[in-house]
Amino acid sequence: MPTKTVKLSAYYRAAGNLNEENPKDLIDKLSIYGKILELIGGIYGDAFNDWGMAEAERREIIANGIYHRPSVDGGETPSSDKKGEAAGELLAKEARRKEKKFEAEKERWRKAYDSTSEQINIMKKRYDHLVNVAKGGV
Repeated sequence: MPTKTVKLSAYYRAAGNLNEENPKDLIDKLSIYGKILELIGGIYGDAFNDWGMAEAERREIIANGIYHRPSVDGGETPSSDKKGEAAGELLAKEARRKEKKFEAEKERWRKAYDSTSEQINIMKKRYDHLVNVAKGGV
């Protein structure tokens, strides 16, 4: 089964072969862009989930780093001082980088969704204009 990004590429190729000056082709292109938008929405959802899971992992690493760090007085009480927080943050350094990569990917797909939605709106206006011109309007 093709991946979502492979399907996206195929849809973009199909849409690129259509003539926007022809109302039927434009309607077909709008239909394809609807499918593109649906796929991008799914990819965005997956990316949002990946980012959320990476954030949860980072928070867990920090919490474990603080909780399992020996207390200042040598007892069993977890450290809650600034050094404990810093130790937790240091342990989570790689997780934070991973989280930021997932966050960037999430944002990339959100922006792709928004721009595709705008392209669909522009094509709708273009179609309305073509129909109006075909009826003798301006």
